[in-house]
Amino acid sequence: MAELLFLGTGAADWNINARSGFFRRNSAALLNGELMMDCGSHIFDFAEKEGCPDLFEKVTDILITHCHDDHFSPNSVRQIAKDHKIRLGCCGWVKDAVGEHENIEYTILSPLTKASFGKYEVLPLFANHDVVVCGNRAAYHYIVTAPDGKKLFYGLDGAWFLRPSWNEMKNHKFDLMVFDCTVGDMDDWRLFEHNTIPMLRKMIPEILASGMLAESGKLVASHMAQTLHQSHEHTAEILKQLNMITAFDGLKLPF
Repeated sequence: MAELLFLGTGAADWNINARSGFFRRNSAALLNGELMMDCGSHIFDFAEKEGCPDLFEKVTDILITHCHDDHFSPNSVRQIAKDHKIRLGCCGWVKDAVGEHENIEYTILSPLTKASFGKYEVLPLFANHDVVVCGNRAAYHYIVTAPDGKKLFYGLDGAWFLRPSWNEMKNHKFDLMVFDCTVGDMDDWRLFEHNTIPMLRKMIPEILASGMLAESGKLVASHMAQTLHQSHEHTAEILKQLNMITAFDGLKLPF
């Protein structure tokens, strides 16, 4: 059985230096303690506050969805690679930003082209996010196949799905699917590159109708903006109507 640990579930507008009450760090997740999805500046705060300072010592692979600061920090990548070797899956711009490092092996990813990361198979999909046409930058969603065959779809950031990505997704049966939910139960200009809850209301029935969710599969929403949602409880109650789990920092989901 695989397990996904959410290290952060927030969008870029959560200020870690001005937190009070319920708080979301910038989005990142850790699969089986080994494969990290995004590597921003908040991950070490999670390890400290959760009392697990050795959390990243077993990380062997890191996948970067895109180059925005809330998802990617060159310093954080270098810190994880300080004492052991890692593989970094990314676009060319990320490699340039991190630089050559004796403990980092780069895999420059291409959409719809499989890549191996140790025990994991990774298939990048183009995400509908605003770096997609910026030179050697790209925004990716990921299909990850774990060693036991379980499949994860990790889809932050993005709005709807580009047709080639959707066509590929229909070829898989997912045990866990993580969706962008930056915007709450409203319309907002960010819907051009991020999902809203009204968009998820349209998308989830189509996903279920396509048969891409395994019988015991889980649907999860993450990457919530502080200024575009009400309380976690309010969002969770709304998304429960779609049979979706609303992620929070520290949530562990076996699948």
